[in-house]
Amino acid sequence: MATEDVSLDLSTLLSSEGRDFLIRNNGDQVPVSNLVGKIVGVYFSGSWCGPCRNFTPLLVEVYEQLSSKGDFEVVFISSDRDDESFNTYFSEMPWLAIPFSDTETRKRLKEVFKVRGIPNLVIFDTNGKVSCDSGVSTVKEHGVDGYPFNLDRLNFLKEQEENAKKNQTISSILVSSSRDYVISNDGKKDPCVGP
Repeated sequence: MATEDVSLDLSTLLSSEGRDFLIRNNGDQVPVSNLVGKIVGVYFSGSWCGPCRNFTPLLVEVYEQLSSKGDFEVVFISSDRDDESFNTYFSEMPWLAIPFSDTETRKRLKEVFKVRGIPNLVIFDTNGKVSCDSGVSTVKEHGVDGYPFNLDRLNFLKEQEENAKKNQTISSILVSSSRDYVISNDGKKDPCVGP
C-alpha cells in the first residue's frame, strides 16, 4: 500500500472539462460530487481481458452485498477498444463508469495510478485517501469481509486468520460469514455443525 498516505481529489480526477458526471449502464448521469464521503473503488478493466472477466462477477457480488450500507461505490475505467465492447461489458456492472467517449480522462487515470496491468482496483477511503492499492487481491482473498478495505481491517483479518490457525476445527476451516454448509456429492447443502 505504497500510496496509502496520498490524498487525491476524486472529483477532479474523475471529471473532465465539460463533464462533471459519471454514467450508469442505463444511461443515467450521476454527479461526481455524489462520491464525496464514500469509499470508492476505481476499477480498471476491459472486456477482452480474461482475468478481468473472471474478477468482475466477484466484484459485482461484493458490491451488491455492500450496497445496503450506502457508502461504497465503484467507478469503472474501461480499457476496451470500442464503444460496443464497452457497452456490452458495462451492462454487466451495477456501478458507475467514466463515459467511454472520455478517452483523455481514462488515459490520465491509468497514468496517475501507474496501471501496468488489469484488472486493477484502487480503493479510496471516505476522505479521498488511497486506502488499498491492491484491491483485486484484497477482494479475492477477503470478499465483503475486507470492507472497508483499509490497512486496519486487513491487519485485523490477518490476525484473525493467524489466531484461527492456532485453534482450528473442521467448522473454522469450512464455515465463513457467507457460507455455513458443505455440498454433498449429490449437490445437497449439508449444514456444518458444532466446533
